[in-house]
Amino acid sequence: MSDRLLEAVLRNLNWFRSSGVMDPADGRWGVGERVVVMEGNAVADKITEAFYAWTPRDGYCVIEQRRADCNFQAAWLFLRAFEVTGSPEDRATGENLLYYLYQRSGLLMQYEPGTPHGLWQWSHIRSTPIPYFDDNAWCLAIQIAIGKRYPELDKKYKMLERAKVLAEKMCSAMRRSYGYVPEGESRSDLWKDPANVWFGNMYYPHWCSLAIMAMSAAYDLWPQEEWAVEIRRWSEFVDARMEEWNTSELGYAIMGAACAARVMPEKEWFASHLRRLGDRLIARQDPETGNFASEHDTEAPAGPHLVDTIYTANWVFPALQCLGEQGKDAGEKLLQLLLKIQDTDSAPQFNGCWRGMYDLQTGSWGGGDRYEGGAGSIYTGWTNAPISLWLLAERDGKSLPDMIF
Repeated sequence: MSDRLLEAVLRNLNWFRSSGVMDPADGRWGVGERVVVMEGNAVADKITEAFYAWTPRDGYCVIEQRRADCNFQAAWLFLRAFEVTGSPEDRATGENLLYYLYQRSGLLMQYEPGTPHGLWQWSHIRSTPIPYFDDNAWCLAIQIAIGKRYPELDKKYKMLERAKVLAEKMCSAMRRSYGYVPEGESRSDLWKDPANVWFGNMYYPHWCSLAIMAMSAAYDLWPQEEWAVEIRRWSEFVDARMEEWNTSELGYAIMGAACAARVMPEKEWFASHLRRLGDRLIARQDPETGNFASEHDTEAPAGPHLVDTIYTANWVFPALQCLGEQGKDAGEKLLQLLLKIQDTDSAPQFNGCWRGMYDLQTGSWGGGDRYEGGAGSIYTGWTNAPISLWLLAERDGKSLPDMIF
């Protein structure tokens, strides 16, 4: 199995280099957000109008916007791959992506001269500051993971120093956002930062549990009581609303809970919290296909026969790894499904990737398209880099907390 997992990862790395998402292919100018299939895509024009930095190619385009989270995830992937392959090319690509992030991209945000850089802008095509909770959570966690494992890169880019600054800002934003609903809005429409600095609907684990994940990694290095307070109360918030969460949200919730369980002193409560989340998630698996129904219908087509690799399967799989023995059987079924559907099309935009959605009824990529989801969107971060990272973790018998802490 370990050879098969590595083979899948190597094919995916080749997709990164061959599809045009990195131009040039060594990562020195970063990685674009996604490939968009133009043919038969009902929302292709809407996508290229909204995400207006793009390069047309034969039958597809590359959405060129450089996002901090996608570039961090890709850099982490190539560095982790290097640890297995020993390939200087893999390491160089990972380091080039980091050089792009810190030295070329302008994505590090600085509101006033002399203040420490910490927050990361959502995309290089936006002129106004838009730091999202979910994106910055990945930037925070991955900086810590890489900074601890590669002291020379930490020294070069001050990764841990910047991560601590980001954690301080994230904690403040979490505290401001808890329970805040703008006048005239419903409770779940927008739990937002009233200071209008951070963006994201913190009512949902997609946002708040990723923040829990990242703050737990920071707390492990720099334990501060105010950080522990936010980790605890947001975790209790997720636990109290457990019945509300769909498959996608449960995946995020478990990743956050597993990281918090590593560092928080209330070990018994967090272990129980994690088990309860795991029970709810595992009960949603189709025992025959191993799939978890696509239910994130605001940004992707929904249905029990659809394998959503942007918001669901790609996060449910690491969540099952986080559950250990509890999630082992379910994780094995989903792993086999992910390996089975990896794209074998010879075209460079497809070969070795996971597209955004697979239709189990037709046995092919499909199921419809949305503005930011569906089969025609093939993401670098959030889909391909994370899935390959989880395959490497599976090969090593590890889980997300093992990779970060």
